[in-house]
Amino acid sequence: MNDPFNIPAASTALQVELTDMLEARERRARIQEQLLSAHGLPVISFTMNIPGPVKLLPHVTEAFQESLAAVENALSRRGLAIICRESIREKTGWEEFLCVRASPESLKRITVEIEERDPVGRLCDLDVIRPDGSKVSREDIGFPGRKCLLCGEPAHACSRSRRHSVEELTGEIERILQGRYGK
Repeated sequence: MNDPFNIPAASTALQVELTDMLEARERRARIQEQLLSAHGLPVISFTMNIPGPVKLLPHVTEAFQESLAAVENALSRRGLAIICRESIREKTGWEEFLCVRASPESLKRITVEIEERDPVGRLCDLDVIRPDGSKVSREDIGFPGRKCLLCGEPAHACSRSRRHSVEELTGEIERILQGRYGK
């Protein structure tokens, strides 16, 4: 899989501002609401966990495409059809929304398997939203919360306390991506 943006390692051309990310978050919530309203089915909302001002680091799009294919294959293996999908390809990051006729909890089990499968899966953020708009948490299905990429502590605690710098996190993400897709 090629990187369609052909992004150099130190790209500043695709930096995002806080306003860009806030607009992307609002757009994501609006799309989720529209899909839930239109189909009354759970929605898988897929983004990548990339901190800092550059969301499309080298090889991120390859990781996204590979992980999306893993989701699609996992659904297909279980006989679960994607009823509707919506795709966003912006400098704020790639996003995919999938409506699937299945229980939200079974979809969350599938997405957690993908998030936990390997280091690239750890970069995925695969939310499952119930038809009522609430999210299915990992804890809802008996899994522990996500761990920090750097220290293994609960990710939400490290994120809230800003325990690690963006540079440290980005360096680890680049190492993971280079290890998988590097030349």
